Amino acid sequence: MTKYLLHGGATRNESADNTNFFKEIVKELPSNITILGVYFACPEDTWAERFEFFKERLIRESGRADIRFVLAESDLTVFVNQIKEADVVYLHGGETPLLKEKLSKVNNLAELFKGKVVVGSSAGVYVLSKYYYSNDYDNIFEGLGILLIKSFCHYDDSKKEKLELLKKYKDDLPVYAIPEEKFFIIEKS
Repeated sequence: MTKYLLHGGATRNESADNTNFFKEIVKELPSNITILGVYFACPEDTWAERFEFFKERLIRESGRADIRFVLAESDLTVFVNQIKEADVVYLHGGETPLLKEKLSKVNNLAELFKGKVVVGSSAGVYVLSKYYYSNDYDNIFEGLGILLIKSFCHYDDSKKEKLELLKKYKDDLPVYAIPEEKFFIIEKS
């Protein structure tokens, strides 16, 4: 079973929803797991700082000290091996085109994710989706289609018209409008 955890963005905010999100990442996982942090959507000189924040927050919120954290390498051969060894793959938000470009070069990415917990926040959700609405570019784009869904992160009621456009766009697929700090779970066998 592959568990996809889709977060609407703003993971840095202190809130009960984000606390629940961080707890959900490791919920029901055995001891001594490995979490791979993927920050390809951000400038490389910020990866280490963002990863440190994630590690500290996850340990604090989950109460688990038995986690091995690994920062994704930009070298694709190394990265593929890192995915294979990970129990959890965390796709951090940022610039969706950067993340999509890098992940699109990985052969059989959906297969590599099988049996893992795959966490996406904002841009991470978008690349997993078939289609998504980008607030930054005010348009609908195609993700990698690992999940046959349409997604809309950072959603609020002021964006209802944009959500309707996404619902009507091309294929008839489930639509996930995800407000900041909220998350959905999709499990695939």
